[in-house]
Amino acid sequence: AVLGYRFVSEDVLGPKAKVEDYLAALASGDHSAAHSLLPAVEALVPQEEAVYREAGHRITGFSILGQEIRDGRAVVQAAVVQNGETKPVEFRLRDTGIRAWIFTVWQLEPTAARTVQVDVPAGTETILINGAELALPPGTSHAEVLLLPGSYLIQGPPQRYLSYGPGQTVTVEPGMAGGPEGVRLRPAVTGELGPEVQLQAEAYLSDCLAGHEAAPAACPNAAYTAFGPERYRNLEWSLEKAPQYRIVGTPETGLAVYATGGKARAVYQEDVSGAGRWENRTDLVSISFGSQLELAGDTPGLDFRP
Repeated sequence: AVLGYRFVSEDVLGPKAKVEDYLAALASGDHSAAHSLLPAVEALVPQEEAVYREAGHRITGFSILGQEIRDGRAVVQAAVVQNGETKPVEFRLRDTGIRAWIFTVWQLEPTAARTVQVDVPAGTETILINGAELALPPGTSHAEVLLLPGSYLIQGPPQRYLSYGPGQTVTVEPGMAGGPEGVRLRPAVTGELGPEVQLQAEAYLSDCLAGHEAAPAACPNAAYTAFGPERYRNLEWSLEKAPQYRIVGTPETGLAVYATGGKARAVYQEDVSGAGRWENRTDLVSISFGSQLELAGDTPGLDFRP
């Protein structure tokens, strides 16, 4: 009876059985079953099957070599086949203090998988892991992500006007010292942003020049006028030289748009004496304006001002 209890406790329901179940789940590609055998962690856990299905360097085979149990702790030795190589790996487990009938319930330590730190600009909502989206906590600038053994391509979110580059590949091995190197995703503006910003700037300037005021509100075109509006009439604006547009800054420090070097002409009549003697006038004025640039989606946020 004692031998039977020991056999069931250590071999059938013991630490090495737990490790065997974990490695079998990895080898079969059942990431849900593998995660269910790991302890709860605060790190983000990808739930999409594609994350593990598309992983490279997965564990494809294994054999259990032995185990040691002492004082509520266990070490299971295994030979693991990963990326075509067979390596010895030790898995550590602990006694949970829970009993299934009279048998000890063992728990794998967190080192059976690994976490990787992903640094992103504050406010980033999602990242991609092997092409599948992973939502990030609101307002975070870094996240810890739990990954099973394998290799993973981590990328920034797809956006029209921002590019995070090709992404970074991290590889998780069950026997590795520490965890994989952290991932730092830093965006840069794409070539599509400049033309879109210029279109919006040109529309703003066109609206300003379409008015018939000497100094339209919130516009960069202002003719020289010494008297009240009743002394001016028939004012027309035209653009003589388009401004040059520049986007400055970075998505992390803040982006801004500047338009400089433009020229606009105002043609109008002025009552020079106030007695109805109207004379033709023309003013050539410089055009410059700008705006902070917000990229919260696929439409740039702009609010141009002189």
